[in-house]
Amino acid sequence: MNNEKIENMLTQLIKIVGNMQTDIQGMKSDIQGMKSDIQGMKSDIQGMKSDIQGLQSDVQGMKSDIQGLQSDVQGIKTDIQEIKADARDFKAKSEERHEAIMNQFKTLENDQDFIWEKAVRNERELGNIKRQLS
Repeated sequence: MNNEKIENMLTQLIKIVGNMQTDIQGMKSDIQGMKSDIQGMKSDIQGMKSDIQGLQSDVQGMKSDIQGLQSDVQGIKTDIQEIKADARDFKAKSEERHEAIMNQFKTLENDQDFIWEKAVRNERELGNIKRQLS
């Protein structure tokens, strides 16, 4: 009986060790799968980091472009202000020239009226002289 008990105990121990080895193999397989999953996640994270850096670079480029556009807009605003100032100056000078020309026309008109009056007076005097001579 003792032999039988010992054999039973050895059989049970062998079964337990066999089950433990099977469990350990399963755990090793699970751990290997987890390691593979973790490696995949690390790779994904690295890809995401790379994408984020690309996006940050794009954003930086856009910021630079916006700065350039703002500078261009400021230059255009300055040009528009200069053009408006030039237009005001041109309008003022045109107004002055117009006023000067109108004054000259008025002077010419007054001179013409004076000349006509003088011509009419001279014609009358010539007519009177002709009558006196005849």
